[in-house]
Amino acid sequence: MAAPAHTRVAASAAASVAAFFVALFVNAVGAASCARSGWTLVEERFYALSLAGNPCGRSIERIERDGALFRTVSRIEMRFSRLGQETAIDLASEFVETERGDAVEATVRQKGADPVRYLFETQRRVRVERGAAREERELPGDDWLTPREASAFIAARGAAAAEELRFRTIDAQSGLAVVDMTLRRLGEREQPVAGRPVRLTEYEVRNSLAPIVARDRYDARGVLVESATPLGLGELVSRLATREEADASYAAASFDLLAGTFVKGPRIARYATLESLEFIVEATAGELVDLPSEGSQRFERISPRAARISVELARGSAAAAADATDPRWRKPTELVDSDSAEVRALLAEARLEPGSPRYERANALRKLVSSHLRRKDLGTAFGSASEAARTRGGDCTEHAVLLAALLRADGIPARVASGLVYVPDLGGSGPGWGWHLWTQALVEPQRALAASAEWTDFDATVSGEGRGYHCAHLLVATSDLAGGATDPAFSRALGLIGGIRIETAKPEGDPR
Repeated sequence: MAAPAHTRVAASAAASVAAFFVALFVNAVGAASCARSGWTLVEERFYALSLAGNPCGRSIERIERDGALFRTVSRIEMRFSRLGQETAIDLASEFVETERGDAVEATVRQKGADPVRYLFETQRRVRVERGAAREERELPGDDWLTPREASAFIAARGAAAAEELRFRTIDAQSGLAVVDMTLRRLGEREQPVAGRPVRLTEYEVRNSLAPIVARDRYDARGVLVESATPLGLGELVSRLATREEADASYAAASFDLLAGTFVKGPRIARYATLESLEFIVEATAGELVDLPSEGSQRFERISPRAARISVELARGSAAAAADATDPRWRKPTELVDSDSAEVRALLAEARLEPGSPRYERANALRKLVSSHLRRKDLGTAFGSASEAARTRGGDCTEHAVLLAALLRADGIPARVASGLVYVPDLGGSGPGWGWHLWTQALVEPQRALAASAEWTDFDATVSGEGRGYHCAHLLVATSDLAGGATDPAFSRALGLIGGIRIETAKPEGDPR
């Protein structure tokens, strides 16, 4: 966690909620501490979180000091229900810097996964530590601001009544991504804070990680007082509060995310047995973002607001020349921890035939995940592959992540896909489309015209023969999940939640 306050509370919370909408939530548990003692509290702030006017959680930010070092600790806790099953989210991270603004380290810890530490050798060169794994990483430039530098910049430019603020910062929760921030001044307004009227400056906020325009309000000291991020089903609001108010917002949280993000649609007869399917996706407001033509899916724009999507089971997508060796699709990450003992042990249980085709091995692993995860429920948030292998439970996120980890452990390039899947009935709401995760593997083509390996879709939530995948999937994005639950690759989902219609074209041979 290295982003400044307004990025963390607004953008990071929004990214977390958006990730949850596609079943991508991190179960972070506490912030790992640097190997030092003597941290003293400098400042502490609490925020109450709400979604669409409903309380949904709390967040806390602390600034601590130990000599010439400063530590910014952030924690976001949210509670939602999914068809009556509660899911609790706890995101926590920290960033350590020197008094003059030199980055020292950042740490992110997630439930069921090894903590990830980013040790800054310079502003551009970082050593990444996850368990026994070590990696050197080069950042795109050294002109980004640390949390304290970014807060000081916002305060100074706000005091000068600047019309626009532009700067770069860094977000460890998104895999140590450098973020471009733009704040455009909207004006001033008076708002009660802690029982007294306070003059606030309001900004329109854009960041390079997510296609969402937020609205932030700061006081004269540059302290974030309120942030509102528009989502398809309402605004996600973070408001400066007392500890008691923040606690009350968390205790009263009950918003049902599955019901709130479900896209109702017409019935699709025999959807699980169709060889191909075509449907129209239309934005209910504004333009429709481009969707991928990857795996079984092909995207064809027919207007600024609409596109035709075709899905063919026998079809995959051509891989880039480097995909077969690209470490993004092969190496372990904090969630796709293919090097963990639990994943390796489960792979051994598969008893795959040495030298057998990759497609056959991938499908065998898909079946293994489907049978291994016996407790299929919505109470689990985004756990790592090792946690899923150990607990034998979870929803589509755990199925997708565990399959990706097993594939990588077997030497098969793999990635996680997010989007929507057709549901005949969701809790009595009728047919429609719900947010979903599955897996893509780079395997031999299953069609005669393809000459080389293709990205092929596998869905471990579906048991039985075939590869578990059917045509009623709508792909939104693919990711290596190096950025965890707030991976920027999934940010395009933000503009689709609550903002699309899906109409199915008549399948060939359908008597309707």
